[in-house]
Amino acid sequence: MNRSGLTLLSSTTLLSSLLGGLISVLPAQANEFSVEEAYEATDLPVFDIPVDPYVGSGASTLSRADDAALQMHRRRAQPVLEADEMSQPMTEDAIGEEAVTPTLVLPESVSPAAAAEGDYSPTEMTAIEHYNSGIRAYNQGDDAVAVASFNAAINANSEYAEAYLFRAAAKLNLGDPTAAMADYSTAIFVQPEYALAYFSRGALFYETGELGSAIDDFENAIAINPTYVAAYDYLGLAKAAIGAHEEALVDFESAINLDPDYELAHMHRGTSLIQLREYDSAIAPLSTAINLRYDYVEAFLNRGVAYYHLGDFDSALDNFNRALDFDDENSEAYYNRSYVYAALRRPNDALADINEVLSLQPNSVEAYMARGTLYSAQGDNSAAIADFNRVIELDAYAGEAYHQRARARVATNNVPDALSDYESAIGLSPVDGSVYKGRADAYAIYGDLPSAIADYTYAIELDDSYAEAYASRGRAYYEAGDAQSAYQDFSQIISQDPAADADIYYYRGITLVALGDTFGAHSDLQAAADRYLANGEADGYRAVIERMSRL
Repeated sequence: MNRSGLTLLSSTTLLSSLLGGLISVLPAQANEFSVEEAYEATDLPVFDIPVDPYVGSGASTLSRADDAALQMHRRRAQPVLEADEMSQPMTEDAIGEEAVTPTLVLPESVSPAAAAEGDYSPTEMTAIEHYNSGIRAYNQGDDAVAVASFNAAINANSEYAEAYLFRAAAKLNLGDPTAAMADYSTAIFVQPEYALAYFSRGALFYETGELGSAIDDFENAIAINPTYVAAYDYLGLAKAAIGAHEEALVDFESAINLDPDYELAHMHRGTSLIQLREYDSAIAPLSTAINLRYDYVEAFLNRGVAYYHLGDFDSALDNFNRALDFDDENSEAYYNRSYVYAALRRPNDALADINEVLSLQPNSVEAYMARGTLYSAQGDNSAAIADFNRVIELDAYAGEAYHQRARARVATNNVPDALSDYESAIGLSPVDGSVYKGRADAYAIYGDLPSAIADYTYAIELDDSYAEAYASRGRAYYEAGDAQSAYQDFSQIISQDPAADADIYYYRGITLVALGDTFGAHSDLQAAADRYLANGEADGYRAVIERMSRL
């Protein structure tokens, strides 16, 4: 489950529709797909601070360098000795929302200096001393020893909430999130006003995808401590993960109002604005995050995405380059940059970046899909098919890979295998009109016009504004001798968009010739000629003029 606002690019729009080859008198058309056309209207992935689900790696996935709110009890650090309230168990004030490292609490009989030198060895350890021993082991990376010490502290004082909290953190590092969750819950049970415990349990709920429970815990933490900046930020993240970006923006704003220098909230706010397609508005908070932290890679990535969607490819490229300056093994930056290079008509650079992604992530389905569509756009269908094969090996349910492989197979005249791929793609994506349209194109090339018309019709039933399906069905009707139905389809496109391209007017014009309407045909063919001429398409213009001369 993707809960950090990432939207991975779909390759659906990377290849142009296969409209050619149905009408023998078709004007010359561009059958080669340029790379910049292949990337038109695609969505770049949006890279947020990813807090991924626990994957059994033996360490908490929340201990990232920029997740300071959780580092306060999960990060390794040297212990800090506190002399205040030495005889009392640690309270939240001692751990503190703003604390960076867990804190040792000393027995009354031991001075901070003696403790720092290690010059005491009590004959009978108290709960506090066991707790301190656990903190030392935890900070030194010895989680098993830490757990044993926290066990001893809890045995001596079964209501020692802080011991449960840090035992949970150690258990997370040992790869046991279930036990960690139980300890967080126990910490809350024995100390119901423990905001940090609610926050920590909420973060673990967030990691494991239990977003409703995460939201409840973050709200409880805020109810206990209304100035809990990190809780507002993570509450916003959880809401964003369920698509409630407008509500998330309110929570990010609350965090920022409490701490204008909290760069995480600025970055997350910018990311939600991108998800809402408010790209202009996203630039400012992302820039603020970068001003607060000059090496904020994720903020550079997201700002690059915003600039990409605004069509400012040079600024997008600059941001992805800056992200790579700080992290030259960042696969997301290479992946994003490849799309900018394609938009800038630099296909070789785009391929180089995708290859870099695959060197860093050899099993990246997204990268193989992107490279396959790039190869298809350049006409290298054999290489494209090899990449789509690899996607299917990695993910047998990747319907788009079957779809794109089918298109590549059509381009190599392997229509039977293409039809087989379309069957698989439809089985996996039964309501995707573009797949039915693609299969219809293959049927038409194969000469099976009735099957082609049936698939075009179903694609139109799924989307009654699908202009490409109307155009292709109209051409299939024309080839099948049903000029009236062809005329209706071409007229439908023109009624939806009177500025339709020259081909549509040309097709309707020759259809009107077949219907015996010479006057209407002349009008449509003249409109087609004017459009071809305005677009500098000399071959199309000459074909239309030649056809008009025979009216």
